[in-house]
Amino acid sequence: MIATFVLSPAAAKRLIARGVINEPVFRHACTTGKAIICVGTTNSYIAHELGLIKVEEQRLFAAGVISKGLPCVTAGNRLSHICLEKGQRIEADWVEFLNGFGRDDVFIKGANAFDASGNAGVLMANPSGGTVGASFGILAARGSNVIIPVGHEKMIPSCQAAAKVMGIKHIDNSLGLRCGLAILPLGQIYTEINALNTLFGVDATIVSAGGVGGSEGSVMLAVEGEKQQVQAALTMARSLLKEKPLSVSKQSCKNCIMDSPCDFKPGK
Repeated sequence: MIATFVLSPAAAKRLIARGVINEPVFRHACTTGKAIICVGTTNSYIAHELGLIKVEEQRLFAAGVISKGLPCVTAGNRLSHICLEKGQRIEADWVEFLNGFGRDDVFIKGANAFDASGNAGVLMANPSGGTVGASFGILAARGSNVIIPVGHEKMIPSCQAAAKVMGIKHIDNSLGLRCGLAILPLGQIYTEINALNTLFGVDATIVSAGGVGGSEGSVMLAVEGEKQQVQAALTMARSLLKEKPLSVSKQSCKNCIMDSPCDFKPGK
């Protein structure tokens, strides 16, 4: 049986979150090991699905966003990365917690871009590399598991081409924060397709993208499998039509705290 449906960016994030928390490698880490859920918009759905944050706190579980047409940092009090040990939240410095990682532990880091070659890219406004700079050397050395939840709205032609032209000190002018782009050296890119397979055992194909009237950034999928599996996927897709967009406010230009202010001038 084959069926089609559309997922908005918010619906896709919710679907991906439900898939990630049911992935065997993550469930194993939550039973016997450690996991870190990094801040990010898609990861905010993971934290919410696990009952770690409230729905109204999701907007605080991000550091950088593209909002109102500009890349910027978030406004207000931010939440920090979540550390889990045997499924229980641990109040700890995440870098120190990461130093205890082994091969069965899981690090969940979202991405700003991915491509058909299997590369994932992360924008970096922190001159020291932020989370990526502090974590991926350790993760690669330990051989730990990395899951990269990212929706198809963020698919680009080439992360390698993008990385070559980016850089805080490389960019001359920018409407919004100047950023570098790091290609993540390891990890499993986890999309809507992976989530549908994890949750329902169906094969999914992206068949179109885009929309209007609030459906901008949406993707249309065709799912194939046994009738019962496909109907279960359709039932979830129908429920996800009610998923509201995540609203995350960027910092005000008037109160900009960045060392390298952008070239956007409000009112012009």
